[in-house]
Amino acid sequence: MLARQPGDLGRVRAVRTDGAPAQVDVVADFVASNPALVVLVVFLLAFVFFAFLFVRRTLSGLREGFDEGYRGK
Repeated sequence: MLARQPGDLGRVRAVRTDGAPAQVDVVADFVASNPALVVLVVFLLAFVFFAFLFVRRTLSGLREGFDEGYRGK
């Protein structure tokens, strides 16, 4: 059964028998209709990941320096 969903801009897609659209279509429609929001979310996730790696590297280097200083190297 084919049906048009609101906001499809002339696209026809198959609808499941229970009436719910496939999740991939929902995500694709969201990304297509909100590209600025998707770019912002990707930027924030990348920044958080970078910050985590930076802090982890800084703290591990700090601990390594303390250990070397304690051993008297």
